[in-house]
Amino acid sequence: MNRTQKMAWMTVICVGTGFLLSAIAVTILYYRIGFPRAWGGLGFMGLSGFAGLAPTVFKKDKTNVEFDERDRMIQLHSTKSGFLASYLVFGGLSMGIWIYQGPHQTISVNTLPQIWMAAFITAFFVQSLTTLILYGKDNKISEGGAL
Repeated sequence: MNRTQKMAWMTVICVGTGFLLSAIAVTILYYRIGFPRAWGGLGFMGLSGFAGLAPTVFKKDKTNVEFDERDRMIQLHSTKSGFLASYLVFGGLSMGIWIYQGPHQTISVNTLPQIWMAAFITAFFVQSLTTLILYGKDNKISEGGAL
């Protein structure tokens, strides 16, 4: 497993754990204190920030070739898919709120950073997940397995 895969696994684990704990916390808080105070459970998404430590945790290997053409293509495809997912999340949330509120209503400005953060986290999560999927497919092909 190369450095890119290790960093992708750390991102998937941190973001997935943060999302799961946030969903559980919001659900429990909703039944105990109700909305809007239940949204405080989204604070667990802060665990996603630990994924940013991946480059310092997984140092570059000085002995082996770090990056080749195959790795570059995987990184390009995973970055494109991350940006596409982020764009779709941003557009879906924006249009969903517009449809829900109606064209003549207003929303709180505090909603805008939440939409942006959801799109931001989605970009990194999908990029890491796609990286792992593409490395897995490539390993199956090189071992003679099916796609």
